[in-house]
Amino acid sequence: MPPTLPHDPHLYRRLRWRARAWTVGFGTVLLLMVVDVVQRYGSDSEQVRRSAAWIAFQAGLLAVAAAFVLRFQWTRSYRARPHRLHTDESDWAWRGVPEMDAPPREHLSLNGDGVLPPRW
Repeated sequence: MPPTLPHDPHLYRRLRWRARAWTVGFGTVLLLMVVDVVQRYGSDSEQVRRSAAWIAFQAGLLAVAAAFVLRFQWTRSYRARPHRLHTDESDWAWRGVPEMDAPPREHLSLNGDGVLPPRW
């Protein structure tokens, strides 16, 4: 069964902006962590270079968490997008398969009724 189709454009815009904000937030934090790792790897101190590996590990964990959160946010935004529903069309037509409303027809070459196309 297809998901219910919402009709609130304000909800869609709010969820889309929320997903964008989460994306920018995670992207900014990950970018700052990568810059910090690069700066620490360029240091002369052995201890500072070792701490860069720990920051890189944390950035990897944050990237995995960001993937889950952002997938949830963007999927929710995608599902809330508004759809235009037509009251004069049937269920199958607004789902994109209007052919399902008509009863199935017999194959022309199997029943012998009707005029065959001229290419045959």
